[in-house]
Amino acid sequence: MARHAGSLEERLAAIIAPVLGDGGPFYEVLRPPSQATVKETKKDGYAEVACIIPEGHLCIQWRFEETGRFLFLLGDKNADGAFLVIGPDGRIEAHIIECKRKVTQGKWEDILQQMRWTLYKLLALAGVLGLSIDEVHLGTAYRFDELSEESSPNPTLGKPTLGGTSPQTPGADELSASRLRQLAWENDEVHLPGFDGAFHHIKVQLDETSGHGVYPTPAPWSRFPREL
Repeated sequence: MARHAGSLEERLAAIIAPVLGDGGPFYEVLRPPSQATVKETKKDGYAEVACIIPEGHLCIQWRFEETGRFLFLLGDKNADGAFLVIGPDGRIEAHIIECKRKVTQGKWEDILQQMRWTLYKLLALAGVLGLSIDEVHLGTAYRFDELSEESSPNPTLGKPTLGGTSPQTPGADELSASRLRQLAWENDEVHLPGFDGAFHHIKVQLDETSGHGVYPTPAPWSRFPREL
């Protein structure tokens, strides 16, 4: 069996190219009292999310906005924030955060794809570094929720069906898929294509004026523990 030598930070320095094409860091190792910050800098949807690192934890924050580093993957979508958090007991959590000014049905579908491909990238990096991810948490930071039924009722989403949809009903499959995505958002039980089961999801309500918010890192212990 091939075993990795050296500490995690030694492996990072020896294996991972540290600088992106723009001269910025590809990753940053953070310890408390430092905190990670996720930013979306678009003028009409600025967001800034503080991610608190608990005492005794180590956080690796990755920057995936530059394309071309994961050419072996079929998709190259990125979430705004991607972290590996290592606890004092050695347990490793992946945290993925996407920022949106408002969450709609279409935006939510995009968010899920961004999270999916970001998770593949974190798994690839963890494998290279000899790490095993024990738990995955997904987070969406937003100013306005236009997806929840109580926030913006949309009759086209329909109601959840029992026993599947009828093949005789045109468009029923599409309506059911939309409703399932809505329920995933409302219940914080998220399914990503290519992965079994549900991931724990966290909503981060941003200040509507400033776009600032706080993400709990690590998240409260999930009701859906995942070992990948």
